[in-house]
Amino acid sequence: MTAQHPKWHYEQVGSDGPSFVWLHGWGQDGASMSRLADLFKAEGQHRIYDQPGFGKTDRLLDGAGTEDYADALALELEKLGPQQHIFVGHSFGGRVSVQMAARHPGLVKAIILIGGAGLQRRRSLAFRLRALMLKTLGRLARLSDKLFGTSFRDAYVARYGSADYKSAGALRPTFVKVVNENLVREAKAVRCPALLIYGSDDTEAPPEIGRKYEQLMPIARFTEVKGFNHWDILTRGAYQCQALIKSFLKDLRDD
Repeated sequence: MTAQHPKWHYEQVGSDGPSFVWLHGWGQDGASMSRLADLFKAEGQHRIYDQPGFGKTDRLLDGAGTEDYADALALELEKLGPQQHIFVGHSFGGRVSVQMAARHPGLVKAIILIGGAGLQRRRSLAFRLRALMLKTLGRLARLSDKLFGTSFRDAYVARYGSADYKSAGALRPTFVKVVNENLVREAKAVRCPALLIYGSDDTEAPPEIGRKYEQLMPIARFTEVKGFNHWDILTRGAYQCQALIKSFLKDLRDD
């Protein structure tokens, strides 16, 4: 089911203090953020959201990008009244958090990215040539299917499509749009404090992305956490993230 303004499903932890918004990564739901959010239940009110198209929240219209996710979330948060929130986004949730800070600064007190994606990585010439070749092959397969009724596109996806692309289903147009985003302009527009936490072994959103965000954002703190990848930084690395976030929050209060 699609909706331009879906009703966002969330779980709430804590009831007093600063408001936190937790945003999960692609292919996940709010449960992936619950362990880390629970460590802060005594320090604020936490809404752990299922983003549109995941968990119990209906998806947005076909081809929605992260700017659409941010705009839809802004409408949801405005129902809570005039207040600012601290956004904690993992991976895809980091993209949406950057968009929130750039597009709706009045709602954002700070953003915390954990393995946050959204910037293009450095690629070798060989990688870029192969990517161009595969993109051209995919376009030819789609054209052949349209003109001659072949099924080359399905064969192409089966062989070359990523696991996330294959499993995206109705969200494929959004997935394609999202992975091609480059949030340089949006990162430069972020004026709130930002904490950037990246695992040293992360191959999905490597530390180089966090370092780029640190250079682009006026008030940003980057930390590389040794020995963690894109996923276990939320589980096995929860206490390391907790310590970094607590220090960041203390500085926010002192300011």
